[in-house]
Amino acid sequence: MVFKPRFSTGVWVFGSGVERFAPTGYKPQRSTVEIIHEAAKIKGLEGLEMHYPFEVDEKNVKAVKEALEETGLKAVGVPPVLTQESMWAKGALSALEDDIRRKAVDRVKRSIDVARELGAKIIIIWPGREGFDFPFTTNYIKLWDNYVNSLAEIADYGKELQIAIEYKIEDPSSYLIHGSAGRVLTTILELRERGINNVGINVEFAHAKLAREYVPEAIALMARYKALYHLHYNDIFTNVDLDLFPASVNFLEHAELLYWLYKIDYNGWLGLDLFPRYMDASSMIQESINNVVSLYNKLEKVGWSRIENIVESHDPFKAQQLIRELFLQ
Repeated sequence: MVFKPRFSTGVWVFGSGVERFAPTGYKPQRSTVEIIHEAAKIKGLEGLEMHYPFEVDEKNVKAVKEALEETGLKAVGVPPVLTQESMWAKGALSALEDDIRRKAVDRVKRSIDVARELGAKIIIIWPGREGFDFPFTTNYIKLWDNYVNSLAEIADYGKELQIAIEYKIEDPSSYLIHGSAGRVLTTILELRERGINNVGINVEFAHAKLAREYVPEAIALMARYKALYHLHYNDIFTNVDLDLFPASVNFLEHAELLYWLYKIDYNGWLGLDLFPRYMDASSMIQESINNVVSLYNKLEKVGWSRIENIVESHDPFKAQQLIRELFLQ
């Protein structure tokens, strides 16, 4: 099988653009069914991801399923929201309070039930509250025990699904325990020792950059352990997670990332996780798809085997010649 970009996006990308500097947003809020019909008009978009319980839940799941069937779009993933309500302020899956942790585990299980009904295969968990804010406030051993045990229970409940952890180094909590690819891999390997083999990684480009990772190398590391389940595709300038057009800033890194996705024979989705704010969401998604497809086509035209030979030569001069051929000639 040859890697070809296959695009999904989040229903949240079509949201009102709420941020802390614009708490009422820039655009009107619409229903998930309305968004599905708009998303279906985007050329090259094949799948959607939607948060439980804010974008899809037990009340609207049948209508959402019907809209997906009408438009031909696939349900790709159902990420449970474990960050935005006050009860998660001090943790969710890792919460030191047993009743809060139980509520978090139960919410993920309900998202699994909805994913099953929609035919989605991925549960994306963003552990944005799994950490702490201040020194001398947390029993770190209990924090890790609670978190890993929660993941084990969730993965056992959703045995046939891929449970993908989306790491981030900070925000909203000041220090997040799953801040890098390597930290997630330690948990994945521990779970495998327990016989749990359906937990992997959703790498978001911007989050990896915040962790000071070079994303092509990071995904090669994940592939070594067969742990790369999903990608959230975007870009970033410095240290603010604004979810920009992919390949709009770190152009060379995106080019090499596509090469390594080809090299590891990645067969998952490129999930466009964008923040249009005041822009038209459909247009931002379309231009993002155009960016990635154009970059992929350029790499394919130069030739995958030729690029591989240059990489294997370990020759920086040949690498510079390749970069010029790709982008400057």
